[in-house]
Amino acid sequence: MKLEVGTFYIENVEFGPQTALRQKMLVINKEELQEILLRDSTFAEVNIEIAAPGENTRIIHIMDAVEPRIKKSGRDNTYPGIEAPVCRGGSGTTYRLDGAAVITSCLIPLRKAGGLYIAREGIMDMAGPNAALTPFSKTWNVVPVLTVKEGLDEEVYEKAIRNAGIITARYLGEVTRELEPDETKQYSIEEKSPDLPNVVYIDQLESCGLYGRNYLYGMSFDDLLPTLIHPNELMDGAVVNALHSHTATQTPTYYQTNNPIVEELYKKHGISWNFCGVILCRGHFEDIDSKQRCANLVAGMAQMLRADGVIATWECGGNTFMETMLYLKECERTGIKTVLVTYEHGGADGTDNPLFYWEPEVKAIVSTGSLDRTIHYPKVDRVVGGDSIRLYPEKGGVHLPASEALDLDYRLEAWCACNNIGMVNTSCDEF
Repeated sequence: MKLEVGTFYIENVEFGPQTALRQKMLVINKEELQEILLRDSTFAEVNIEIAAPGENTRIIHIMDAVEPRIKKSGRDNTYPGIEAPVCRGGSGTTYRLDGAAVITSCLIPLRKAGGLYIAREGIMDMAGPNAALTPFSKTWNVVPVLTVKEGLDEEVYEKAIRNAGIITARYLGEVTRELEPDETKQYSIEEKSPDLPNVVYIDQLESCGLYGRNYLYGMSFDDLLPTLIHPNELMDGAVVNALHSHTATQTPTYYQTNNPIVEELYKKHGISWNFCGVILCRGHFEDIDSKQRCANLVAGMAQMLRADGVIATWECGGNTFMETMLYLKECERTGIKTVLVTYEHGGADGTDNPLFYWEPEVKAIVSTGSLDRTIHYPKVDRVVGGDSIRLYPEKGGVHLPASEALDLDYRLEAWCACNNIGMVNTSCDEF
């Protein structure tokens, strides 16, 4: 399987009479895009906003981020299975807009207080001390601000919001169809060297119900057993995110199509190692037998791929972290070396235990930052997404002015501030 990715670099975004790409400027017909999204009767209102890098702007109620992409050639479209036929992605030619992102924003009506499956606030600043928490402070963000109709089923809300981001990304990506990209890269893992170690990527994603899901080709991960896919399938949007209960540790759809672990494994494929594939896993089983079953299957797949080493990332909280540790424990027991990429806890001052579960076989761990540190949001000039921030949904929601200064005890609502796949502004020395 071979995938060619053509990149168009975006340096500015503005509204205009016709959606087009002109000399690295993306022009958007705002009214046309709003009309397209309003075809979904779930929405009472849709507004399109633009948030620029370095602008003193706060985006709230964030649901997902999607990169504008289309298929120039090959079967069907990017993000297959989401408002498009189900087909296997990862081959042909894909065009992408680098420097632009679709950030969906929606305040979902609260139906219950308490429980895990509840939509939490997602906050991002485009400037100031917290801009560095996410790479999206450096992208030109096209924000569909979605207002849903009251009284509909929550599954309807989730699907409509998920689809809106994908539809917008495809709409914007269409500007590239008849143009020549600024850069082109080819991706293939077909050629392997028998003298190099084999490496497999374990990509575990939360999926345990409403507002805590991921989708593979449009199918919920909820009942997914470990599944082997080609890394090119990730790049073509095979995985779409709908996790809204843990926004700080969310792996948005944009991160999967631009997964830095995949990029790094590709960069040295055939030089330092053979990149042999991606094992997708559903995170958050509620009984130990299911956790162990998946661990056994993951280790078995890695063995069948003749892996010498695996690198694992995960999403969300306690159950999923425990399961990832069990995957790696079983791999180590079979002689496969493992590396885990994870955020840590450590408490507000960094002196508490960094991990809430650990297996002694797992010794190589890379940290992407701390979830437990306090965070101060300064006052901003502009807010995209609404007038108030909704905190503590488990208590029925506490609303605070969105533009004012805000102090949080820890980073749960700081969108993507503790992402586990390395798409953060922390770094380590390579050796």
